[in-house]
This record gives sequence, C-alpha cells and structure tokens, in this order.
Amino acid sequence: MRARFFLPALLTVMALFGVACSRAPEEPTPIVKEPRSAATATAPPPAPTTTVIPEAAPVVQKTCPADPTPGANATLYGHGTASFITPDDKSHVFKVEIAKTEAAQERGLMYRKELAEDAGMVFEFPAVHHATFWMHNTCIPLDMVFVSEDKLVIGVVTAPPLNDEGRSVPGLSKYVVELAAGVAQKNGIAIGTRFVPPAGS
Repeated sequence: MRARFFLPALLTVMALFGVACSRAPEEPTPIVKEPRSAATATAPPPAPTTTVIPEAAPVVQKTCPADPTPGANATLYGHGTASFITPDDKSHVFKVEIAKTEAAQERGLMYRKELAEDAGMVFEFPAVHHATFWMHNTCIPLDMVFVSEDKLVIGVVTAPPLNDEGRSVPGLSKYVVELAAGVAQKNGIAIGTRFVPPAGS
C-alpha cells in the first residue's frame, strides 16, 4: 500500500519541480528614481550687479581776492592817452594808466573787477628786456601787447584771470600794454602795428 501511493506522489512532485525549473526567470522590476526637487536642482540666482558711476569732481570757482590796499590805485600810476596805428592807418586811442615804478608794475591791474574797452595800462620799462607777465591776483582776462623799443608790436598774448603762468613773446620789449581781452583782435592790433606811447614817455 505504501509503494502504490509513494510512486504517484513522487511523480507529481517531480513534475511540479520540472515545471518550476523550466519557467523563464521573471525580469526584475526596474527602479524608478524620482527627479530632484526644484529647490535642489536649480542653482540660486546670481546676486544683482550694480554699476557705480563716480560723481564728477566739483568745479572750483576762483574768486577775486579782496584788495589789501584799496587806495593804492590813486597814487601809484600816472595817466594819459596812448594809441595804436594799424596798417590801414586807423588810430585806436586808449585812456591809460602808466606804470613806471617797480611798485606800480608789481601791482598792475590786480584786484580790478572790470576794464573798459577804451582803457588800459602801459608798463614802461627803463631798458629793453625779455618781458614775462603773469595774472597773479588779476581778476579780469587781458590782452598783453608787447612793444619793442622802436614802438612796433612784437606779439600779443591773451591771458585768463587768476593764473600764475608766465607769458611772454620772442624779442625784447620796452613797453607792455594791457587791454581788455579781445580788444586787440577787435581793433586789428597785431605784430607790426605801430604804438604811440603817452606823452612824456
């Protein structure tokens, strides 16, 4: 009785085992990875950039200094008239102050706030020399007309106010005449123009 039931049971077990062994292995379930969150996948935004524009340097306005000796003009200078005769034979006459002394020439037109177009100052030197002028404490722009011993203009320089740069022209000067800036060009006063100094000069 045992033999009869043992053999069929054994065959049944072997059949089941064979079927199990012959079945193709199942494919493994793929692992799906979750994407990163936006917070970790996105780089932080760049810091805002700011262009700094430097401020322009303030413009320093030069002011005319106060005259330490306001009464000096009344005593330092002589007075007269001088003229320039241009090549077209026109005479341009100016009412001038005359600076002959060292003190008068050192002060010149310092501290003045205005100069009329028909006015000026004549610097008369005791001997011809290479004259150099500056605009120290001189508050108005000027034409500097350099004149030789034979009374001919040898050069004209226009100078800005309150400026310590020395200005000169080639040649030797006996006179330098200061006029309001632009007057020389306006009247045709240039190299070769004849100068008529004040009487007694």
